[in-house]
Amino acid sequence: MKLFVPALFLLFLATMASPQTTSRNLRERPKTEECGISGMVVKLLGSEPLKTATVQLQSLQDLAHTISVLTDVGGRFELKGIDPGRYRLKVSRTGFVTQEYGQKTANDPGAEIRLLPGQNLHGVLFRLIPWGVIAGRVLDEEGEPLPWAQVSALREVYFNGKRKLSPEVVVPTNDLGEYRLFGLKPGRYFVSAKYRPGLHIVGRGEVREDEGDNSRPEFMPIFYPSSPDPARASTITLKAGEEVPAVEILLRPVTTFEVRGRVYNLVAGRRSNTGVIVQLEQRNSNVAWGSPDHQSIVENPDGSFEIAGVLPGSYTLSALWFDEGRRYQARQSIEVGNANVENANLTITPGITVPGRIVWDGKASMDRDELLVSIAPTDSRISFYGPARVLGSSFVLKDVFDGTYRLGVLGQSKDCYVKSLRYGSSDALQGSFTVLRGIPASLEVTISSRGARVQGAVTDKDNLPVTGVWVVLVPDEAHRDQSRLYQKAATDQYGRYLLRGIAPGDYKIFAWEEVQDGAWEDPDFVTTFEDRGQKISVQEADAKTMDIVAIRTKSPE
Repeated sequence: MKLFVPALFLLFLATMASPQTTSRNLRERPKTEECGISGMVVKLLGSEPLKTATVQLQSLQDLAHTISVLTDVGGRFELKGIDPGRYRLKVSRTGFVTQEYGQKTANDPGAEIRLLPGQNLHGVLFRLIPWGVIAGRVLDEEGEPLPWAQVSALREVYFNGKRKLSPEVVVPTNDLGEYRLFGLKPGRYFVSAKYRPGLHIVGRGEVREDEGDNSRPEFMPIFYPSSPDPARASTITLKAGEEVPAVEILLRPVTTFEVRGRVYNLVAGRRSNTGVIVQLEQRNSNVAWGSPDHQSIVENPDGSFEIAGVLPGSYTLSALWFDEGRRYQARQSIEVGNANVENANLTITPGITVPGRIVWDGKASMDRDELLVSIAPTDSRISFYGPARVLGSSFVLKDVFDGTYRLGVLGQSKDCYVKSLRYGSSDALQGSFTVLRGIPASLEVTISSRGARVQGAVTDKDNLPVTGVWVVLVPDEAHRDQSRLYQKAATDQYGRYLLRGIAPGDYKIFAWEEVQDGAWEDPDFVTTFEDRGQKISVQEADAKTMDIVAIRTKSPE
């Protein structure tokens, strides 16, 4: 048996290993300045008190600092001795959907809590929604139960302005072909199942390959009830606490193909081609993010590899090798039709170094101790590029390969915006730049610390404050393809919002009572509400106030 743990899963483990509750040395504060929060946690239906629910308060000024308490038998909780500041408050309990303060539905952003010196927030009430369950069986073409099939509950999300599917829960079937997808919040789900011989899902992001388990053919991924195309699938609408049983999926065997080739590692001093990671990723996938479709490690000294169980489609084949802190890579596009792909050879080479510098327009303004620059390929869901630290005003991106990339900057204050981005002689402010071997170029990123601010309050049609909803600044129609120009903020416990670091330009400002995160980058969605947005224009360092009436929307679920 072989055990593979993808890099993304290792990152997940590192995150989960972090302590949930931390303490810190605080300066002495007068008792009169200490704050408190108290309230009650009940079930949504019947308002029955919930004991042993975990109530967690997280500081937004020091994300490592959290305070947790459990509710008593009456569902009550009390947090004492809190510093004034900005916080997030959430409640979790087995059997219920985790809920943040200010959320009206499970998809809302929640509201920030701002505590003034000596303030006590009483009467906070959480009505927890019981989680839902989708259960059923997976059968083969003979009607026999299929153990170790991988079953997923997926939801539609917005990713770069397009609807994509995001797995919420993934479980294997048992020996009777049964599955149980639990922990689901209310909403609309796609359910899919697939089966690959010898592939056993043993944990989140972790798989085990059993080479002795090859008694069945591979089965095509099928969306409930019986379509390989999610556009033709039926969705399941799940209400709070509802269990939908007997969702059966019939998997059909499918002819799959093999991709064979060799990896040539020509790095100086390298005598073996083993240890190279070869992965196959489907292009134009309908999934927002995730691991490669196929991944293996070259074990033969001659560098030969074979990837089995590949469905017809368009793929990116890549080889990765890490040595002494450096990354080596090769990539090519391949098409898998109705035959095996032979001689898919890859020659690993080192990437190039892309130097860069940060230019401040105005006084340098930082939220962190250091500034980081990162890149991510535009044609892949997976990135192995770590951030580069800015030293002085310079940074170096190492081992960059041919391709088109998005650039991100982390660490600047919220009043900053990227004013210009140039790669060589090209203006890359539209959002991406292309690296080509043999054409040396450097990056120049100009950051302005004089971004505009817009603040105000959001009310409903009855002039009551609306908490925990998105307020969004959408650029004018000519610039809606530039993600960097969109701004969003959630209203706090008083219905107030603050948008910072806005680039000069013309915008419309929207607030919806309920909206999916990122929906506003979908032109079809915005067009529906175009006449409901309020126009606003800003220049550098502007500070404007605009109150908004939230647009009443009905959940698509």
